[in-house]
Amino acid sequence: MVELPEFGVLLGRLLAHRRADPATVARAAGVSVPELDAVLAGGHASALLLRRLAPALGLHTADLFVIAGHDMPTDLAPARGTRPWHVGHVMRSAMRVFGKRFDRLHEFICSLPVRLPAEPLPPPTRSAAGPGALVMGLLANRNIRPHIAQLLYFVGDGPYVSDSTIYRVVHGDSALTARYVTAFAAVLGVPAGDLAALTGVGPPVDTARLYPRRAELAAVAWDARRLNSEQLSQVQQLAFDLAQVARR
Repeated sequence: MVELPEFGVLLGRLLAHRRADPATVARAAGVSVPELDAVLAGGHASALLLRRLAPALGLHTADLFVIAGHDMPTDLAPARGTRPWHVGHVMRSAMRVFGKRFDRLHEFICSLPVRLPAEPLPPPTRSAAGPGALVMGLLANRNIRPHIAQLLYFVGDGPYVSDSTIYRVVHGDSALTARYVTAFAAVLGVPAGDLAALTGVGPPVDTARLYPRRAELAAVAWDARRLNSEQLSQVQQLAFDLAQVARR
């Protein structure tokens, strides 16, 4: 099984894809050029460097911790133990409401207080499952479980497959293809080219029929990632009520 490269290689791929000069990125992040060069050469990336580097790269800080394979700090961690709910359910429900009703749902999500995860965060695991595990880590960082075949299909024009197939893809038991990468990127709210560079699988499918409101949907997912099961249930109920009103 092919293992995912170390963080320095992944970061180098991302910068190369963006045609970004490492020295310029280092200055934007407020870190020294030699420090960033050392990371690109395979050196350790400290938590402080990741926190400074993420905004300069236009990434969520928590996502950069996932990409680096670092333990997730508590202040950045998504919710855990929210069964039966997860943010994939919220995304599917949000797709049924539009306009001001969608905005109301998003505002409600943002109004809910953030609480500490109900379960401890597991250590990062990715190398054994290759590039699919990086996708799995980014999904988990949004409290989205990999049983989302339908969501991938409708949001990112993913293959028409079963949830169990998606599970095998992110666990490295089935191939991660360019079409999957394009679909996962749409659900995650990251540029498909970035995800292709990080996973080494691409280029993205430029003919994919992507969901028009995918950016707004990804923003809802990100803002819901730290909600507990009770809060997610409240969001689900509001989404259902708003959808019912729209049908009248």
